[in-house]
Amino acid sequence: EVRAMTETEQTEYENYKKEIEGLNATIKAAEERSKQEAGDKPKENNTDEEYRALDRYFRGEARALQVGTNGSILPRTIANQIIAQVKEACPIMQLADVYHVKGELVLPYYDETSNQITAAYMDEFGSLTEKSGEIKAITLKGWITGALAKISNKLINNTDFDIVGFVTTQIVNGMVEFVEKESLNGNASKTKGILQDTTNIVTAADSTLTADLLIELQLAVKTAYQNNAVWIMNTSTFAEVRKLKDGDGKYLVMQNFVDGSGWMLLGKKVYLSDAMPKFAASQKVIIYGDLKGYTINMGKEIETKVLQEKYSDQYAIGVHAYMEFDGAITRQQALAVLEMGAGA
Repeated sequence: EVRAMTETEQTEYENYKKEIEGLNATIKAAEERSKQEAGDKPKENNTDEEYRALDRYFRGEARALQVGTNGSILPRTIANQIIAQVKEACPIMQLADVYHVKGELVLPYYDETSNQITAAYMDEFGSLTEKSGEIKAITLKGWITGALAKISNKLINNTDFDIVGFVTTQIVNGMVEFVEKESLNGNASKTKGILQDTTNIVTAADSTLTADLLIELQLAVKTAYQNNAVWIMNTSTFAEVRKLKDGDGKYLVMQNFVDGSGWMLLGKKVYLSDAMPKFAASQKVIIYGDLKGYTINMGKEIETKVLQEKYSDQYAIGVHAYMEFDGAITRQQALAVLEMGAGA
C-alpha cells in the first residue's frame, strides 16, 4: 500500500535525517583529526623496527627475534648491511664471483681439457673426427662459519651505547678476516682457497724473485682473462717486488695514476693482503689473474646467539654470529700462482 506520510511521520523522518547527518559529521571530524595526529608522528619504518628489536635482543630480551637453526635469525635489513660492509671492506668479495644461496650451490661448467672441439680441413667424402667436451659441476657447500663479539655489561647497561652498531662492526671485521684468509689459503676439508686449489703454477728455480718470473706469471693467464687481472701478495713479497727494475733502471712498480690509489705492476693493480704467505723459499707468494675465476657462496641469512653465562666472570656477554660460506676456483685458466723455489 502506497500512501502519503502524515504530518507526524514527516516530522519524525526529518528528525532522524538530521541526527544521521550529525553523526556522519562527527565521524568525519574524528577521522580527519586522527589523520592529522598520525601525520605529526610518522610511522616507524622496518629498518628502525628491526634495529630496535635487535637492540632489545642484545640487552637480554630473547624473544625479540625469530628463532633459527643455530640461534635467532638476524633481521634481514641488518644482515644485508653486514654483507654489504663485508663486501666493501674485502677486495676478494668485490672481485670474485659471489652468490648468496642457502645450502649447496651447484655450478655446471663445460670441460674441454681432454677432448676439445676443433675445426679442421677435410677432403671430399672424408669424415671429421668426432670430439666433444664434458658437462661437469663444482659444488659449493654451506659450511657454517661464526664470528664472536664480546661486550662489557657496563656498556650494555648504558642505554646511550649503540650496541647494535658495535656488534655489527665486530661481526664485519671478523667476517672480512675470515673470508680473505679462507679464499686465499683454503681449508683441508672445507673451503678451497686459490693457493690450495690452483693448477696453474709458475715455479721459480730458486728463492730469487726476478722480473722475468713476474712476466712469466702474467702470461700464464689466458688472454680472455687479462682485462680484469690483478696481483695479490703479502707486504713482505711486495717489498721484494718494489726493488725490481727494468733494463733502463726504472722500477717495475708504479703508483696508480688511474684512480690515485695503490700501486700498479706491469699495468695491473696490486692488492696487499696479510692473509697471503710471507715471502720465503718454497712458498706460494703471488696470485695473478681475474678473481671472477673464483666463486664464493655466502648465505644471506645470518643467525646470532647471545652467551649470557659464558663470560659472566668477565662481567661481559658474548654474541655469536653464524652464516654459511664456501668458495672454490671455477675457472682455472683465469688464475695463476707463483711458487718460489728452494733456497740457493
